[in-house]
Amino acid sequence: MAFDPGIIVTDPESSEIAMVVEVKTDLRDLDRSERQLKRFMSNMGCPVGLLVTPRILRLYHDQYTSLSEDSIEQVGEFDVGDILHFDPAGNGRQSEFDLERVVQSWLESLATESGLGELPADLRRAALFYIVPAIAQGSVRAGHPREPLAASKACRTSLSRPTGW
Repeated sequence: MAFDPGIIVTDPESSEIAMVVEVKTDLRDLDRSERQLKRFMSNMGCPVGLLVTPRILRLYHDQYTSLSEDSIEQVGEFDVGDILHFDPAGNGRQSEFDLERVVQSWLESLATESGLGELPADLRRAALFYIVPAIAQGSVRAGHPREPLAASKACRTSLSRPTGW
């Protein structure tokens, strides 16, 4: 299966990817997700990557020591359970979409002093060094289409009950 990042941060004036974020609610195969994230970062020339679950955030940085994913190292792992406040309401793709929205909103909040001020000191330092520069000069957006939950329910309801009959 092809790697489909949850969130990307791109330069608004080019197609360069400044940061890629993989969001996972299924914690069973994080090693595979990490390998895919590193491969994507290497192939796209992306310097910063995040692997985010409801409880942890792993931060990766390309050290540019080679042209392969071997040059991408994990530079930190942080507890984000008290920051994201996300409790999966189920499993599957919809839960990942929900977590992606939470993570994207959190990343966008890091562009403000108050967003940074709420972080523990070690995560704040890492965010200031790796995450904030990518966000400050880029555009945070979904890495793939997300089906809006409310719209999809409304659409299914309106399709199942014809009007005017």
